[in-house]
Amino acid sequence: MTAGLESRRLVVYAIDPIRTHLDEHVVNALRHLEALGSVLVSAPRSLPVADRDRLDSLVDHVTESPSSVFASETYGQIISDSGLEVSRYKEVVLTGDGWFGPVADFGPTVERMASSGADVWQLAENLHDNPEEDFPDEGFASRSRPWIWTSVSPSLLNSPIWRAAWSEAGDDDEAFEQRFGRALAARGARLAYAFRASAFASGDPLLYDAVRMIEAGCPVVGRRQFEMFPAFLDQRAIVGRDTLDAVAATGYPVDLILGALVRSVPPRALATNLGMLEVLPDKTSADEGAIAALRVLAVVHVSDVVASADVFERLGNLPPGYDLLVTVSDGMTAARLQQDIEMSGDIGFARLELRVVPPSPGRDMSDFFVGCRDVLLEGGYDIVVKVHSRRISRKTMNVRRYFRRYQVENLLNSPEYVRNLLTLFLREPGLGLVFPPMMHIGYGTMGNGWAGLSGAVDRLLRELKVTTPTDSGSPLAPYGGMWVARPEALRRMLSRRWKHSDYFAASRALELAHAQERTIVLAAAEDGFHARTVLTAEHASISHTALEYKVDALSPQLRGYPLDQIRFLRRMGSMSFGGPIAVARMWLTFRYPRVSRLLSPIYTLARRAYQLARFARRAVRIVLKRLADSEMEVR
Repeated sequence: MTAGLESRRLVVYAIDPIRTHLDEHVVNALRHLEALGSVLVSAPRSLPVADRDRLDSLVDHVTESPSSVFASETYGQIISDSGLEVSRYKEVVLTGDGWFGPVADFGPTVERMASSGADVWQLAENLHDNPEEDFPDEGFASRSRPWIWTSVSPSLLNSPIWRAAWSEAGDDDEAFEQRFGRALAARGARLAYAFRASAFASGDPLLYDAVRMIEAGCPVVGRRQFEMFPAFLDQRAIVGRDTLDAVAATGYPVDLILGALVRSVPPRALATNLGMLEVLPDKTSADEGAIAALRVLAVVHVSDVVASADVFERLGNLPPGYDLLVTVSDGMTAARLQQDIEMSGDIGFARLELRVVPPSPGRDMSDFFVGCRDVLLEGGYDIVVKVHSRRISRKTMNVRRYFRRYQVENLLNSPEYVRNLLTLFLREPGLGLVFPPMMHIGYGTMGNGWAGLSGAVDRLLRELKVTTPTDSGSPLAPYGGMWVARPEALRRMLSRRWKHSDYFAASRALELAHAQERTIVLAAAEDGFHARTVLTAEHASISHTALEYKVDALSPQLRGYPLDQIRFLRRMGSMSFGGPIAVARMWLTFRYPRVSRLLSPIYTLARRAYQLARFARRAVRIVLKRLADSEMEVR
């Protein structure tokens, strides 16, 4: 850094103390901020040593964050701890990792504002004195975050006006930066904005009008719009996918945004906010050379031999030259399958391997994570396709048939469709998994995706050292156990050497397998990989119309937007198994939540007693029926 630049501007950049990794978007931002002057970074205490060393090599000064949570007063402490004399600079910029960019050159905006004569200027005007609605029960609590951009003169920074405005700006929350600027103006400081709200007909254009802000030359995109409660964004028609498309058009690498958000936003919320469902066509303009260069492994678990014929036929839609690995539970089935596959005609594989693995409650999941661990970790593949043909119990023939159609067709519908799916991986280096959305036709999974597995899931996440936030509703997961993945995205789940006995040791059947199914996206997110869901046009039509009808049928009894309906229902509490006791508890929870909490243990005991009585009555009926049948046989 030259002396001339250092005397011109000091950029104080705060990384949110809750971060546990140095995101690549921060590295990119710091490299561009260096052109503006001397850069001082506040690094989280939890940052790994290697990330801290990387920061030291990037900027002039690095200090440790004074606390584990961000507070606006941190900026003063950062400057004080650095020992820098701010009077040496003509301008001090207070900013942080609350934005992505630059999506345009900082220079024109900074130079324009430098000539404005303002004592303090902020990048984007926000007329809202209070933060947007708070949703702590849904996992989206409002909190103080690093500022977007407030530039002040050193003389103002050390003045009584600064200290007085600080106390007058109110609570330290998401809107504190804007209120603080107005408090300075009320005390006589000259305040200016690089992008005024009036130019966008919006009180908060950085949130509500991000695309037009980009078009107007704003060099940054606010991070907050991607991290908010999806139902809030839905009500206000804030479409994150539109913003990402506008960002991509500027040449900014969108993967930097996804790599940062995937660790800080629950996966389903992120997928909703960014519209990460792809309806893929059966026509393609894919780069055939790049597709052909991919090393693809297809892993197929077979326990239902009859139904496996369609799965193998669909695998023929993969680009020719893939490797096929089939797992079965006995040698006779393996021999029969090998004969069937060899006689079925060319389905495009270059190498076939059949593995006999011990029968396990983990079914396809234990076969995959135990029986195929070696090839997943060391096989050198670019893409892994996981499908299965397993027996489905306790479902009607129609449901079983549609389940197989839904899973297999949405992954392997046609050669052109598969090439479009693989192109997603070529286009996005951070894409870890692709799978169909949650199936809701014939299944009651929606709203109950965790399936009573919270204990098993928590244990698994702790063991894998996953800190990515979980969704309060159903998780984003490959329900049904079929997906296409990048092997690197599976490494954290494979880091534990699973054994078949682990699947027997679970407290209930399929517990570990279902927990892995529901956490595979979280494990990938911890390593910076995001997930997308895919549908064929046909299944998108079937799914959307059914889903629209069901949501509409549920809505007449609840007034307002979905946001209001969600908050009302959450306040009422779970209906559980229904009945008059459940209705009474919901009414009590809504009207007298404190009393409800006190009576909760009694309700739990009553519910368990009721369930036990139902179980006992069913058992007695079965015993009596068997006795009656025995008497009939004797006669």
